[in-house]
Amino acid sequence: MLISASLGVATLASGQDVIRFYQGGKVGYKNKSTGAIVVQPNYTAGSEMMADHTALVLEGRKRGFINDKGEVIIPFIYDDASVFFDGLARVMKDGKHGYINAKNETIIPFSYNFADDFKNGIARVQKDGKFGWIDVTGKVSIPLQYTNAFNFGDGLAPVRNDEGKWGYINPQGDYVLQPKFSDAKPFNNGEALVKNGDEYIFISKTGKKLREMKSMEEEERERERGTNKK
Repeated sequence: MLISASLGVATLASGQDVIRFYQGGKVGYKNKSTGAIVVQPNYTAGSEMMADHTALVLEGRKRGFINDKGEVIIPFIYDDASVFFDGLARVMKDGKHGYINAKNETIIPFSYNFADDFKNGIARVQKDGKFGWIDVTGKVSIPLQYTNAFNFGDGLAPVRNDEGKWGYINPQGDYVLQPKFSDAKPFNNGEALVKNGDEYIFISKTGKKLREMKSMEEEERERERGTNKK
C-alpha cells in the first residue's frame, strides 16, 4: 500500500536532532544526542522526522502530521498520505487523492483516483482511467492520455497507449522511444527492461538492445555485486 511506503521508507535527512524510535509496537520520536523523548510512542506508524520538521504519523486508521515538538499540525482526517515533496503532500479522503500544503490548505482538489508524490515539480496522476502528470499548481503538464505509466527514471518515463504498446516520453511529453513494446519498466543507470516480441531485453535510452534478461536469480546477483562495488 502507498501509506506503508510513505511511512516506512521516507528517510530523508532531517537536518535536525529528532529521530524515530519504536517501543511496545508504537512509534515515537526522541532527541538523537540525548535520547530524551520528544514525542511519546503513541502512534501506530510514522515516517522519519523530515527536513521541514514534520512527520507523517498514523493514529488508528487515519493519517495526520506532527512537528518536531510533538504538536499536531494537520489533524488525523486522511485515509492515506505521503510526506511533503516540493511543499505539497499527497493525501486521500473519501477515495479521492489531492494535495495539501503545510497549513492543511487544499492546493490541488481531491479529484484523482491515483496520485503520486511530486518529483522535480511534477506528479503522476490518474483520472477516468488515464494517466498523466500535473505541476505544483495543479495544471496538467503532460496530458492524461495513457492507460498506464510509471515515474521518470533517467529523464524518461514508460507510458502505455490505447493499443497496449509501451514507449518512453521525456518531461515535455514527447516520445523519445516510440510505443512498440509489450511491456516496459523505468530506466535505471542508463538501461531499462522491456518486452520486445516474445523476449525480455535491456535497452539503452536510444532504444539499442544492450543484453537479454537473465534469470531473476542472476539479475539479483548482478545487482548485489554492483551495489557492493559502490
